[in-house]
Amino acid sequence: MPSSAGQFLQNALSRAGIPTRADGDGGSEYIAISAGAHGLIMIGGVTGRAKENETRYRPSEHEGWEAVYYPDTKNDDGNFRVFYQSSNPDLAQDTIHLVKAVQDTIAVP
Repeated sequence: MPSSAGQFLQNALSRAGIPTRADGDGGSEYIAISAGAHGLIMIGGVTGRAKENETRYRPSEHEGWEAVYYPDTKNDDGNFRVFYQSSNPDLAQDTIHLVKAVQDTIAVP
């Protein structure tokens, strides 16, 4: 098992052929995925839970993923949509559902 829930997710996204990069600041950590010419997907722990906006926590501490799609980060107008939000503590199952949601979002931005 990977050392963090975020690494588990990055491995699953990599196996699905989806490139990722780490993103965040001192108070948050995300997995970022480019989507389209200027779009971006940001993934972290689900809002309202102990691991909100985090990815580097033990797999056993997983409380759900949240993924947000920003269609045009070049013109940062605050336009975004949450396309995946879960409170599923089963990291493997939740990650499978999230990867599918990412694939669907990338296919039809």
